[in-house]
Amino acid sequence: MQSIDTLPRFTILIHAVGYGFARQQPSDGSSIAAGPVHWDWLFQPPDDRSSGRAGDACADPLENRSPSAATLWTWATDPLPELDKPPARWRDRITAPALRLADHRGRYLDFEGDIGAGRGSVRQLATGRYELLRQTASCFEARLQWTSLSAGGSPNEWPHGRDADARVVVRFSRAGGEASELCHRWTATLFCERDT
Repeated sequence: MQSIDTLPRFTILIHAVGYGFARQQPSDGSSIAAGPVHWDWLFQPPDDRSSGRAGDACADPLENRSPSAATLWTWATDPLPELDKPPARWRDRITAPALRLADHRGRYLDFEGDIGAGRGSVRQLATGRYELLRQTASCFEARLQWTSLSAGGSPNEWPHGRDADARVVVRFSRAGGEASELCHRWTATLFCERDT
């Protein structure tokens, strides 16, 4: 495994939506991350470890991505209350519907506050580094290494005590749909790995 300092970054934001927030939903009629609060999962592409400003969103950054585009691969889920427990205490995998969103600007790795235009505000739930395990047009899988956990009621104690050797893997996978179709239904799966 690489040194943590050489790994790309990730951030999970708690997004409290404002009056001007609107999101396209999947064409299958489902409603995902459409409530007053949802989580945005942001991942810095492995070939872009700068944290500077990002360009405009790409249609599908998992395919044919320009190395010079400083954007964050982004998914949204409803809040996952199961994450209040340390990973070693999870009974099973955590699975939830997710939406693949347009790439977000790189500044959101560190940003907290009002995002403007009535779209609401964001605060960090967690941030850290990740090791890319798999990446295709229909699957993104990464092993997360927390460096900061915040926002009260979050998994603040995951890296400590008997859970210090627990690692969280997140997988976003899509079944069907066009590769360039944003706001298509994906599935988020989280599970705990333990060192043996």
